[in-house]
Amino acid sequence: MKIGASTACFYPMETEQALKKICKLGFEKAEVFMNAPSELEENFVRELDKIAKDGGTDIISVHPFSSFLESSCIFGDYKRRFDDYIGLYQKTCHAAALLGAKYVVIHGAVASPKIPIPDERYFERFRLLIDIGKSEGVTVCQENVNRFKSQSMEFCKKMRDELGEDYNMVFDIKQTVRARQDTFAFLKEFSHQIRHLHISDNSREGDCLPPGKGNFDFKKLKDIMDSAGYDGDAVIEIYSGSYDVFKELEESKVYLNGIWQR
Repeated sequence: MKIGASTACFYPMETEQALKKICKLGFEKAEVFMNAPSELEENFVRELDKIAKDGGTDIISVHPFSSFLESSCIFGDYKRRFDDYIGLYQKTCHAAALLGAKYVVIHGAVASPKIPIPDERYFERFRLLIDIGKSEGVTVCQENVNRFKSQSMEFCKKMRDELGEDYNMVFDIKQTVRARQDTFAFLKEFSHQIRHLHISDNSREGDCLPPGKGNFDFKKLKDIMDSAGYDGDAVIEIYSGSYDVFKELEESKVYLNGIWQR
């Protein structure tokens, strides 16, 4: 399991500058969080690709900026709005393909929208996103996200039953903590569908700490995933709020390598 970092760690730094920081830190893997429509244009994507290649970093996943739109524009009940916005996801999947990324990460719909979203429509629309990804050779994944439908293990089980082999997950530790889910029960349940990990630490001091600054059992996480034959990677995703992100990422990489390379 290789350790990477998400450009989201440096938000609101420009995406290309954040990627340069990740490369400078010597991470072998990176997730790119796109932050504007213009960042999906081919010239910009090729600039990101050059930064990553020059830095010796593989981009493994792409996260669209448009998560806040998905409840009403992708999974909502107004079909024309869906037709107008689906192009963003076609561009996102194409950008991922140009970057050599394997995965596109989707938040999905919020858990309690003003107008209810039937699960059947959700699954139908998500399958369309999956098909768009397949056309570009990338895998569209559902991330477990607090306050979204996917915060629920039962919802994710139902989605897995509906989509079968097309159900793939990005698992985020902090999101289970925020949703008051049992992180390790969630991991065990979906260990064979998880393609990519978002990692952070937690304690009474906070739910999104740099790895090594809390009390999360990273060895147990690795043991669970190794038992499932996991061959993916783990990307650190923390936020820049009140600490030196560059320094914390550097220290977290050393900490995790010390645990996982024993």
